[in-house]
Amino acid sequence: MLIAIISSLTIVGFLLGLIATRYFTHRKRRQCDLKNSTYSLSSCDRRKFASMSFDSLVPSPPVKSSLQTNTEVNETSRIIKSSFSWPEGTLPHHQQQEQQQGKDDCLSTISNSSTMEQIYQSASLTFTLRWDPNLQSLFVRILNARDLLVYRRNRQPAIIDSYVRIELIATKSDQTQELLQSMRTHIIKKNSNPVYDELFEFPNLHQTNLSLLFTILTYDTFTRDEILGEVTFPVILPDGITENALESTETTFIRDITPRHKQLNNQQLGQMLISLCYQPTDSTITLIVLKASNLPRISTTRLINPYFKIYMFYKGQRIVKKRSTIKRTTQCPVYNECFTFHLPDNDLRNIYFDIILFDYDHHMKHEPIGTFSIGNNTGETNQHWLDVCQRQISKQIAQWYQLKPFNVLNY
Repeated sequence: MLIAIISSLTIVGFLLGLIATRYFTHRKRRQCDLKNSTYSLSSCDRRKFASMSFDSLVPSPPVKSSLQTNTEVNETSRIIKSSFSWPEGTLPHHQQQEQQQGKDDCLSTISNSSTMEQIYQSASLTFTLRWDPNLQSLFVRILNARDLLVYRRNRQPAIIDSYVRIELIATKSDQTQELLQSMRTHIIKKNSNPVYDELFEFPNLHQTNLSLLFTILTYDTFTRDEILGEVTFPVILPDGITENALESTETTFIRDITPRHKQLNNQQLGQMLISLCYQPTDSTITLIVLKASNLPRISTTRLINPYFKIYMFYKGQRIVKKRSTIKRTTQCPVYNECFTFHLPDNDLRNIYFDIILFDYDHHMKHEPIGTFSIGNNTGETNQHWLDVCQRQISKQIAQWYQLKPFNVLNY
């Protein structure tokens, strides 16, 4: 009996020790991951983040024998430590960053995990460009961003963890765009006026019609990163003829950051073909999404991956949400998906639907493309809804709906 008790205690002690060892090992590993997530520049020279998911947005272009391939160029691309003189106008930002840090910490109590975000309109990005004719290289220095605040519905401005992604894009003769190289800065945490102070080199440039795309993103430890805004800057290499070409000395530029939602407001968002059928005996309404057409291009180097969500509202409250499948890399997806909704008390007067189209991204948060409403309480006369519901026509009636800009502050 005594031997059995001793054996049981030994086994229990062994299991407790094993659990404690695994716990402390996992905790230590998480602390190391959090420490390395800032990508500090003081440790060593760092090459391009080729393995990071948000840098490889498109497949590599085909290899050409006459020119150096993009893969070889990317391998030679690197981030260089500060070795050039700084413009005098940027020096005070180093001191301002430390003073601003204490103020920003007090304002950063709002969660950064919301998918409905909107950057402040007057935000700006400061960077410098320099062309080296001997190395045939373009040097890009990301200095800082100003007034980088995020507004959400019924909340105070939120301070975020941010970084900048730089993409070099070439425009071909057929107006298609090709991503040549992509790099990113380190992460600045809890600062509305982040100072990045990083220099990037794009070597061996021989193409024409180049442009730089600066994308400002939020960093979130627990969810996907989100795009806040973009800056597009045309690159004119010196050829002795073209004016406004790059110089061999650093030139500072300040450009306003275009919010993501504002980019979509300036272009056509497309249409969706919807079919409705009301069954009063079953107190149900069937909504069939047939297809969409003329959807916009969000990224300059890839097509969108559209899918949609349907929200059913009853007396102003959202009671049902349904989602479609994802259609890959297309601007004219065909869904043919059927959704049936049960009507509470068969009350059509207080029912309406919101349909929101999203762009699926495996690495970033899914961006809303556009939206439209069907039913009562939408503020617009909808003849399609009147034909289906008030006249109680028990057959499918289809109609095209124009997508409207999505207002992030309404959700």
